[in-house]
Amino acid sequence: MTLLAETTDIMVREPQLRIAESEASAALARVMGKPAEEARAKLRFGPGTTSEQLARILDKALAHAQQAGLAPQTLVLYAGTAVAAEDIVRIRRKAHGVADWISSPTSEVTIVLRPAGLASVTALPFPVTRSAVRPEPVQVEREPVVETPEEAAVLEALYEVIDPDLGVNVVDLGFIRRIRMENPGHAAITMTLTSAACPLSHVMERNIGAALATRDTTFEVHWEWVPSWRPSDITPDGREQLRAIGFSAF
Repeated sequence: MTLLAETTDIMVREPQLRIAESEASAALARVMGKPAEEARAKLRFGPGTTSEQLARILDKALAHAQQAGLAPQTLVLYAGTAVAAEDIVRIRRKAHGVADWISSPTSEVTIVLRPAGLASVTALPFPVTRSAVRPEPVQVEREPVVETPEEAAVLEALYEVIDPDLGVNVVDLGFIRRIRMENPGHAAITMTLTSAACPLSHVMERNIGAALATRDTTFEVHWEWVPSWRPSDITPDGREQLRAIGFSAF
């Protein structure tokens, strides 16, 4: 959230809201220029198509406005954009042990509230418009980046760390991105998971500790969520392992 004292604008940006860009843009267009409380009610209750996700962003913006001493009933929804962001990828379990991946579209959504008396001022002191085109994905090296024999030895040990949900090691799943020996006997491991919302990060760190315990190596994990993990990050060996346990989407 950004509060701009020069115009008392309230800007809220959600970088990865689970809503398609087309749906978010259409919903914003229906309520643009309306009093903020009315816009929130329309998004939540209708008439027409509703969007609870966008209503919650307005909840947050109005709460910030009150904290800043602005009365919610004096604000209008002055500007808003939705730009396609990275899809969220998760596992879909089917019958008889079969599974595949399912993707949910997300958008980066920005809204701006402004006091009604200033709403006729058209120039914004910050950019809120962006091209609604999905950005080119940042390329990630499929092979984890290691440079020394010590780093390679840590990587080899990580083949023993199994994702408890997928049943495949974290290296072949493409979770390990970089390993650096910052000090002798201390590894900095940059890794990711299928989603930033995955609840297994603490489990992974505990299992990595167990895998490295016999090597007398301490470690720290740096979680990296951008760019997002994709099924294409899985190694050929990892794909074969997943097929063997029932994954069908490759």
